Amino acid sequence: MRQNLSSYSSKQGETIRADLIAPVRVDGHTLLPQGSLLSGTLTEVKRIGWGARNLRASMKLTFDTIALPDGTTRPLKTRIASVDNARETVDPSGKIVGIRATAPMGHRLAGITRNIFIWDPLLQMVLTGSTAAVLRFPEAEIYFPAGTEMFLALTEPLEVDTTWSTPMPRLTANPEDRERLLNLVRSMTFRTYREKNGKPGDFVNLVFLGEPESVERAFTAAGWIHADRLTKSSGWMSFRAVAEAKPYPRAPMSGMLLDEKPAVFQFSKALNSYSKRHHLRVFEQPEAWSRRPVLAASSTQDIAVTFSFSNNRLIHVVDRNIDNERAKIVNDLAFTGCVDSAELIERPWVPQTTKNYTGEILETDGAVAVLEINPCRTPLRSLDPGAPMRVSGGRMQRMGRQVMLTAGNDFTFNNPVYQAGKGLQFLFRRMRGREDRTQPARTGLLQRSPRPTDIAAPPAATLPD
Repeated sequence: MRQNLSSYSSKQGETIRADLIAPVRVDGHTLLPQGSLLSGTLTEVKRIGWGARNLRASMKLTFDTIALPDGTTRPLKTRIASVDNARETVDPSGKIVGIRATAPMGHRLAGITRNIFIWDPLLQMVLTGSTAAVLRFPEAEIYFPAGTEMFLALTEPLEVDTTWSTPMPRLTANPEDRERLLNLVRSMTFRTYREKNGKPGDFVNLVFLGEPESVERAFTAAGWIHADRLTKSSGWMSFRAVAEAKPYPRAPMSGMLLDEKPAVFQFSKALNSYSKRHHLRVFEQPEAWSRRPVLAASSTQDIAVTFSFSNNRLIHVVDRNIDNERAKIVNDLAFTGCVDSAELIERPWVPQTTKNYTGEILETDGAVAVLEINPCRTPLRSLDPGAPMRVSGGRMQRMGRQVMLTAGNDFTFNNPVYQAGKGLQFLFRRMRGREDRTQPARTGLLQRSPRPTDIAAPPAATLPD
């Protein structure tokens, strides 16, 4: 999205614009190139306001025109399929539906506790006061800042006149350079390990050729930010983010090692949910490429938070198709103009299905994307957040809304019958096994290189135990 959107401040009928950051590719052909401009209308918007009429905010966006890089425009019919890393949901018609302000975990548990002691008004007052003192009432109005990413689905076929070439030069131009690159990939450890207990972590699925400061500038231009270090303070902020359904884009990551060394960078890209984010860890390597530093990175997307009985704690659920995240990062960095060339290298020795240290399944084709990063001092594209928007009413309105929504929630959702049903539903799902949470497949700029017949696994000494 090129502009801010707010269920409280945005008006029905406003013009909306967005950039296509991932090319649409079918059978190896690029039908809609990266950088195309989409435009449309905000066709519906509802605010919560005082909470008397609407328990949830909502909005509906309709994109109806696409402008291609050559200047031609075409009409199209679409609906929003999903909002990336959002706490909001999208219904089958494409309407974006906000959360209930009383739905976060902390407020649900507090409401259940109040109902347990419904016979004691004094204790109820104490519980209500203590909850309000520890947990803030979440702001449930929808707010999408510029840079919010969405998936669109066509509702009618779109005819295209031509296919577009992939504007990403290959990294190697001759057999000698390719053999050097293959040797570089063979020599690198392909998996991280958890710093705390040595258990296997994520796969290395990206390699950056360039100075660390250039890589940092490229991710900054693409809207990624540094994650906080794991401390007591950041741990408390993480707890509040889960309990209050509030954003914490800089949430810390668990410590991982590659070749027994910690990451030099930890980047994340989130929206408004602690449960969902793109993230990667970047590690320095001893090798060099044409006298330029080499950095390896492991990336995955967190798509939910759940309680793990085997780990006895809350854990992040990841998109099991980790190649989605590889394509996401390649698209993001290419969109900034900070990538000079790139190539996708096969690694037949990498297992295509495995589990990480929390028991999450990881699936991959085993390939690694190698990107040559330029200095990135003047990115081609960067976001202009524009003027800030008002996202909620005044203090009196927020207090009145909190009272009304809490009272209605305790009567409707926190009663023992409803909660017993939700508990049985949760146990039933756990008995059936975790549902498939794989995200929609992402298309990327990189074409798969012909699989070399001479590529071999690294020597056993370079493989992790």
